[in-house]
Amino acid sequence: MRNYSGISVLSGVVLSMMASSVVAENNTAEQFDPEQFFKQGMEEREKGAPYSAIESFQTILSNQPSLHRARLELAVAYMQTLQYREAEEQAQEVLDDPQTPASVRVSILAFLAQLKRDEEQLNPQHDHKFNLSAGVLFDSNVNVGPSSSVVNVNGTPFTITGGSPVSDNALVVSGSYDHSYRTGKTFRLGQSTGMLFWQSGASVYHRGYDTEDDFDLDVLSLRTGPAVITNKKWRGNVALQVDHIRLGGNDLANYLGLQPSMTWSFDSSTELTLDAEFTDRNFQEASDQGRDSDYYSVGIALGKGYRNNTVGVQAGIESFENDANEAEFSNNGWEVFAGVNWQVQPMTSLFSRVSYNESDFKGIVTGVGKVRDDEQIQLIIGGKHTFANELELSAVWMRVEADSNVELYQYDRNQLSINLAKKF
Repeated sequence: MRNYSGISVLSGVVLSMMASSVVAENNTAEQFDPEQFFKQGMEEREKGAPYSAIESFQTILSNQPSLHRARLELAVAYMQTLQYREAEEQAQEVLDDPQTPASVRVSILAFLAQLKRDEEQLNPQHDHKFNLSAGVLFDSNVNVGPSSSVVNVNGTPFTITGGSPVSDNALVVSGSYDHSYRTGKTFRLGQSTGMLFWQSGASVYHRGYDTEDDFDLDVLSLRTGPAVITNKKWRGNVALQVDHIRLGGNDLANYLGLQPSMTWSFDSSTELTLDAEFTDRNFQEASDQGRDSDYYSVGIALGKGYRNNTVGVQAGIESFENDANEAEFSNNGWEVFAGVNWQVQPMTSLFSRVSYNESDFKGIVTGVGKVRDDEQIQLIIGGKHTFANELELSAVWMRVEADSNVELYQYDRNQLSINLAKKF
């Protein structure tokens, strides 16, 4: 998707400067001061209020239709609000006036050419992207077993049969399709102009272990929803997503959720993102009905680029609530994270992310007599390189350390993956 927030109005600025040579008419209405409205309109445009500027310049022209200096500035304001046809009409009217100086005509022609190029960016368009990937994975704790096969339950040690961590290798394959439709529709949002897109996609993921087939994982996801990009400094989208999850070859759960997100760009290297999730989690097995839940989360993240944006740093915090049918599976908590991405070379980058979360459950764990209180630290370190044929080779190591007041849920896990992907 293209980002049109940086649409240049350089040609309009040049036009405005050149337009100062146009001779303004004398004030024919004693009660009307065009210079006051002209100054107001210029200030409004400079302050990022182009719609207010349009009203000021229109006021001038409604009283003095032949004041071309105001008409040219109105054309620039129309351009800033992506009203290209209106901008063309105003500039063309000045161009058609035989009294317009030759130097100003040259600037108007350049302005009209820029308008034509910018207007093409609003033409309806479909964009399609495909991605296929395959790789291998080593998992040190496939069954998410506790760190010790002997756990303490109410002061009594118990040995968990088959509960120790089991390691295995896996083959991982995935594919995705993304579709973005630029509708060509624009609309006013305060002093900003929004462009409407519609984004949809589908993805499949399969992780098949060599021997531990009961933990094979399959996920099918579908999503769709509108997106808005403004000519100011923010963008947003809302996605409706459906996930079908299978574990060990059996249906595990269906998720249906809404995922809104909004991003503000303070400058070319600093962005603030606010996102949320509202998901209905529906488990399929009769024994899992108590896990059916409504999941809610809201998060905020700040990203900053350094060294010409070759180094990116992001940090954020998220709060979540999982309201399940049974209190034992209901929990709430929060997570904080920080990450860095370093583009070492144009085709090579390194990245790392660390997160910490706490989760407090609401019901007593069956057979244990305690209410769970969990903590988890996750570290991800990886790198990727893109070859000339757009093949991408990546390697990622993930370390998870989970602590809990219920020993059954204390575990460590390492995953090392190597993956090869191709984009189309």
